[in-house]
Amino acid sequence: MRLGSRLAARLGGVLAASVLALAGPVGTAAPAQAAPAEAFDYPVTPKAGSPYWDIPGTEVTFTAAAGERSYLWARNVLIENVTELTGDDWLGTTFSIRCARGGGTPETDPLPAGVEAGAYWAANLLPHEHTQKPTVRWVFIAPEQGTYTCRLSVTSYSTIVADGRKVTMRVAAGAELARAAYPYTARWTLLQDDERVVGSGSTVTTLGSTITPTGADRIAVVQDAALTTCKAGSVICPGGTSQYDGTTVQTWVEAQPQNPDGSRCGAPKTSTATTWHIANRKHHQAAVNTLLLTTADLGGCSQFRVSLKVKHTWGNPVVIHAGHVGGHLARTHGLAFTY
Repeated sequence: MRLGSRLAARLGGVLAASVLALAGPVGTAAPAQAAPAEAFDYPVTPKAGSPYWDIPGTEVTFTAAAGERSYLWARNVLIENVTELTGDDWLGTTFSIRCARGGGTPETDPLPAGVEAGAYWAANLLPHEHTQKPTVRWVFIAPEQGTYTCRLSVTSYSTIVADGRKVTMRVAAGAELARAAYPYTARWTLLQDDERVVGSGSTVTTLGSTITPTGADRIAVVQDAALTTCKAGSVICPGGTSQYDGTTVQTWVEAQPQNPDGSRCGAPKTSTATTWHIANRKHHQAAVNTLLLTTADLGGCSQFRVSLKVKHTWGNPVVIHAGHVGGHLARTHGLAFTY
């Protein structure tokens, strides 16, 4: 596999054509297991917030010094429905990276209270879709010297699981969690107080962080957002009406080179914008975004300010979720590394 393709796999999304031309080392990844995980079937539950199912064979156990940073990413993940879905059926799926102490699980050996323990991807599955390909990327920061285990976990839910009906989902064979160390690695999470609703025709700048890259000349930046359409009568976010069936937004990453004092230093660099249509039945969508830079792109500037741009182009408002969900998993979050 070409090195550019390896990085594309690690970043978990479709990248610009220039990625494929990358050369040179991009870090050492520890495979999740000697052989990819076997297919794993699990039941759908009636309500959101149900316990996770840990995907057997995706555990990565490692020893880390206090403050040591590990880039973790899911790869070769395909989720499909075993039970046929028809008509108005829908399934919500949440797919996560979750970390714990020792060889335990987040339930038996959780990280210390208040320590971010992972990140998640979420979207509904509709009858015509059949499969989902989650993209989850995150940085683990060891809270103290010790041994840690991280794994992939999944849960699916729907109100169609009622009156004796059972629905089965499957994680196809081959799912893995991989880990790599890079010369410089950073992560940040949108705080709960910064949760935003993006209204008609507006563009929001959010998820900001200042990056001072060191150790290598190539830089990868990830900004992944948890979005939900504000449908009429929503208890999650206001402003939706029955005039629209959902929301359409564009998302991209912006990097503004800066001087050490934070003043602007040259023109901003941006990733290609991606369009997301979130119908009412789709409900929520993990919008993943990647920007690749080199230190030459910074034009001699010592740092850059990275932001996520969310542009509303049609339909009801959309909420950019912030903070953490149960188990202290990051919602809208970012990361960067040099390689």
